[in-house]
Amino acid sequence: MVIDALGNNQEHLVNEEGNSVEEEPNDEAKKFIDLLKAAGDPLYEGSKLSVLEMASRIASLKCEFNLQHRCVDGFASLMNDAIPNNNQMGRTFNSTKKVLEGLELPHERIHTCPKGCFLFWKGDAQLDKCRVCGSDRYKKTAEGKLIPAKVLIYFPITPRLQRLYATKNISEDMTWHAKNPRVQNTFAHPSDSQAWKHLDTTFPNFASEPRNVRLGLCTDGFAPHGKFGSQYSCWPVILTPYNLPPSMCMKRPFMFLSLLVPGPKNPKGNLDVYMQPLIEELKQLWEVGAMTYDISSKQNFNLRAALLWTISDFPAYGMLSGWSTAGKKACPYCMDKSKAFWLEHGGKVSWFDCHRQFLPHDHPFRKNKTAFYKNKVENGMGPHIMCGEELWQCVKDLPKATDGPEALKKLKSAKMGWFKQSILWELPYWKDLLLRHNLDVMHIEKNFFDQLINTVMDVKGSTSDTTSARKDMAKYCKRRQLELGNGNQTMPKAPFALDKAQKKVLCEWVRDLKFPDAYASNLSRCVNLQSCKLYGMKSHDCHVFMERLLPVALEELLPLHVWK
Repeated sequence: MVIDALGNNQEHLVNEEGNSVEEEPNDEAKKFIDLLKAAGDPLYEGSKLSVLEMASRIASLKCEFNLQHRCVDGFASLMNDAIPNNNQMGRTFNSTKKVLEGLELPHERIHTCPKGCFLFWKGDAQLDKCRVCGSDRYKKTAEGKLIPAKVLIYFPITPRLQRLYATKNISEDMTWHAKNPRVQNTFAHPSDSQAWKHLDTTFPNFASEPRNVRLGLCTDGFAPHGKFGSQYSCWPVILTPYNLPPSMCMKRPFMFLSLLVPGPKNPKGNLDVYMQPLIEELKQLWEVGAMTYDISSKQNFNLRAALLWTISDFPAYGMLSGWSTAGKKACPYCMDKSKAFWLEHGGKVSWFDCHRQFLPHDHPFRKNKTAFYKNKVENGMGPHIMCGEELWQCVKDLPKATDGPEALKKLKSAKMGWFKQSILWELPYWKDLLLRHNLDVMHIEKNFFDQLINTVMDVKGSTSDTTSARKDMAKYCKRRQLELGNGNQTMPKAPFALDKAQKKVLCEWVRDLKFPDAYASNLSRCVNLQSCKLYGMKSHDCHVFMERLLPVALEELLPLHVWK
């Protein structure tokens, strides 16, 4: 970035007539470039490090190792004594921070209602009480000072996207999706998806500028104090640009924190209240855009952006979409036509055998009366999957989270499936998208793997094979060998459950596994040989186990008829 600002890039665009189309940076970009030039002086005569690079490294080390100010002050003082006297290095951390002040990206601290139903923002910034529930904006400390009850931290996305075009290499990569040739029938990047292509064909004016940004939004709960700290959960909302090539796309430097929703609990339906600043900025980026300087072409252009989809686990999907993810109507495709049913003994909803309706009409599974719901042939077809316009007609008259909890309570009591109109529908293009929400497959895969491995290893308290499950199974399935006898609570051993010797063999095998670097974590730490259990596996470990290890691990341990 410093090299770009100092003018080492001699390339510029030329039009068809051979005339240069190089432009001067706009005012905001010029201030930034001038600042980089000023901070690009060497630390001292003959030094390879600039003032800016030294300051940024010190700030990075302080954050990475959580160093105290006094420690950094001492280190800076020592460095001053070690390098020539005519240096420009600050002697304290505060002086180091001043070098970086102009490079900082903005953030806003927005006070919120302690119940999460209102933002003291824009025209309501001067209020002292929540307009919805009447709660106080401030609370008193032990010293009698007034502090905000809750604070939302908002990081505007526009300057962060503009900063991508301030570095030549990244700026060039931001148009990779338009320049890179595509391989037919290969999905290697979001731009290969039908959802991306559908956006381009629906909005050709937006697609005509390859520098316009396609964004993905993801969110999930985060416990900053860990498992053993205080019970506090905050919700980061992260945006990532998809314009970049696969080697950079969705990597940590390009995951932009846009909102930090305060805890201590899950915001649930009130997540929309906290997302108001972000949605307003996304609308601005779509309808108006932001004048941005592209340092690779040395041109100013109007930067626009579109939110392509969201990514979340299933509960967070409900918070983002407004569709309830609990109960018989939890499936967002089947909706009111769900075939889910209540398990009398298990005490929960089951979607057992709901999948056969989506199979081709001539699929042999449809006529199978023994492997699925007993004595049942599936002749029905899956329900109609509604398009964006149809969904909009369903939600357009529903209350929003910003209308307050009382309005949402009435809707929930009606048990319609929808419990609010999502704030995402305020985006002008939202109903025209082909795919609005994605589920985090790794997250779901871990939950499924935990249930599977605990059932196969017959882990007490974690297995799904219980007496209640056996009773429900007798009602819906043909599994005579697994049914409980009349009045008998002792369960016959399941053929898919390993005995103690087999569990030990499996645990020893996992303990001795060796993987290539960065392929998976050290799984030997997840093995307890005394209790013959696997525990503490991360999402990626579960993915590797499911995809690569499970077929090998269980092939010789399970009976042949179970394995097949």
